[in-house]
Amino acid sequence: MEKISFEFPNKTPTVFRMRQVHIIIILAMVFFFTLTIWPLHHTRKAGTSVVDHYKDTLSHIPFVSRPKPAKEARRLYPSELMTRPIATDLTRIPKLFHQSWSNATLPVKFLEWSNSCRRNHPEWEWVLWTDEDNLKLVERYAPWFLDSYDELGGEIYRADAARNIYMHVFGGVYADLDTECLRPYDTMFANYSAVTAPHLDLTNSSLSLNEAAHSGKDHKAIDELLEAKKLSHSSHQGSVHMKAERKAFLGRMGTEAAFGQSLPNAWMASTPGHPFWLLPLESVSKDIGSGLQPEDLTGPGALYNAHQEYEKIRESGETNGISELDQYYTKSGWRHLYRKYSTDAETLPPHFIQVLPFYEIYPFSWARDGDMFRDYCLLSEPAFNADKCKKILALDHWQTHSITYWGHSWSGSDGHWNEHMDIINRPNKAKPPPTGDTIKKESDATEANKKLLEEKLNGEQWWDEDVEGDNEKDQELDERSLCLATSPRRRRRRVLCR
Repeated sequence: MEKISFEFPNKTPTVFRMRQVHIIIILAMVFFFTLTIWPLHHTRKAGTSVVDHYKDTLSHIPFVSRPKPAKEARRLYPSELMTRPIATDLTRIPKLFHQSWSNATLPVKFLEWSNSCRRNHPEWEWVLWTDEDNLKLVERYAPWFLDSYDELGGEIYRADAARNIYMHVFGGVYADLDTECLRPYDTMFANYSAVTAPHLDLTNSSLSLNEAAHSGKDHKAIDELLEAKKLSHSSHQGSVHMKAERKAFLGRMGTEAAFGQSLPNAWMASTPGHPFWLLPLESVSKDIGSGLQPEDLTGPGALYNAHQEYEKIRESGETNGISELDQYYTKSGWRHLYRKYSTDAETLPPHFIQVLPFYEIYPFSWARDGDMFRDYCLLSEPAFNADKCKKILALDHWQTHSITYWGHSWSGSDGHWNEHMDIINRPNKAKPPPTGDTIKKESDATEANKKLLEEKLNGEQWWDEDVEGDNEKDQELDERSLCLATSPRRRRRRVLCR
């Protein structure tokens, strides 16, 4: 058999030519970057790191890619947060957004609304606390409260109690998962003379607002710090000097300040180390075993009572420049946590609580002054529609920052309310294209409610307990409204129809 042989052409010249091309390209790149980057090095200012210098300089070159701005708050796991040192600056609100659920898997609607908060705060860090995380939190930062925590009758009590610890230990914002964020909170805080800052800035800050306030430079040091941090310090009354204060924020639901549940714990904000958050926890320890329901032991009723107690203590004045509550704090279970600021009046900033008006955080009230909006704004109602709710409440007019739909997902039997959980697990309905008639009716409803809410804000009475039967002045707010007067429970009130 004849053998067949194959001869391959000699490709050495081709390979050699390709290598020549590669070498030329590499040399050209080295030459180009040497000409470009070497001169930049000589413009670096003293005290500026090489990395920061090149980041800033190269960002002005069009073909150099720049990092994309964050689209939503970065997730920060509780385990990571609990490894950070506690804050040394107690006068700024850290950009931490706390929320909690029984586990890390959120129901559909809660996930949508939680994402709305993350999108509105892209420079913040988002922390989702689970029941397991809460236990570790108490063990690490409030061991003095652990026995009371274990003795509580269910997880809803424990979840309520834990959010007070978030606020005191870390600060930031806490919001229930049935809260939809509409605008960034940074601007709202600025309107009330409060500053927000990344959490890590507060844990290793070389100069806090409080230290600046006591530096002997009057307001100048504070202004310099604000300028360095590029923080806004405008208010609704114009440009003002920031005060070095420990601030806590609560939201008013409705306009009846005497209503015992008008300060829900569904939303709270604080600088770290504020002494107020000690009061709700000590109240729990005192009243545990009393048979109180969650609302009154750990929920809005308890928060309302704690705020009342706080204001009474503040009225009692100071001793040697230290408030009565700060003196009490030095004897509490938390006395070792922020002891640096517990006894020294020179470095201890004053503290106060700002109660925000209803239109900032809780534009929809589940109490009687929210009855006419209940159909569309209460999550458990069959006709619930978040878009219509925001429309008829005129939230754009009020520049509202968030709204809570009151999902009431828990039950008294220490579990989730199955009927409500079915609703919470359904996606929000897409809003159908409005017809001309619908637009007109919704617009009329919005204008009517602007006037109604302004009357509430001015303290005018807008219901009449003595009116019997249906009232001729009831108005139809939209195409599917039913008059409140048809409900026997509400026939003694003169209000707008739903």
